[in-house]
Amino acid sequence: FFSRRSEIMFLGDGFTTFVTTILLVAGGYSTYKSIDGSDSDKKHWLTFWMMYGVIQFAEFFLNYMLYWMPFYNELKLGLYVYLAFFDGATKVYELVGKQGFKKAEEGIAQLHEKGMQNEQYKMLSERIESITNKKTN
Repeated sequence: FFSRRSEIMFLGDGFTTFVTTILLVAGGYSTYKSIDGSDSDKKHWLTFWMMYGVIQFAEFFLNYMLYWMPFYNELKLGLYVYLAFFDGATKVYELVGKQGFKKAEEGIAQLHEKGMQNEQYKMLSERIESITNKKTN
């Protein structure tokens, strides 16, 4: 039962991990180069890393189910390549990400407003805000 996963992989764990690592290093380097580049480069790489973070967050909760999906690592690798090098991050963000983040932002704002009624939450929130304002000024 537990060996079934290796039978349904085309490239293997080692190879996909290696290629994903190379992809992330290339993405990191491209991000570094975009800092002094055009605004569209900055937006592309910022969007890529945001979408990468969403995938990693979702994968944390869904990993057990996804682990058994045939060709999961290969599909994830293909998604990363699409997001990074075929303007996929911008397309996916415009299609679903923007709306999803907007809804999440509204939900977080409601939770924050509700939390501000609690004294401990309010003190902690004000302390965090004062710290972050000092760093940005």
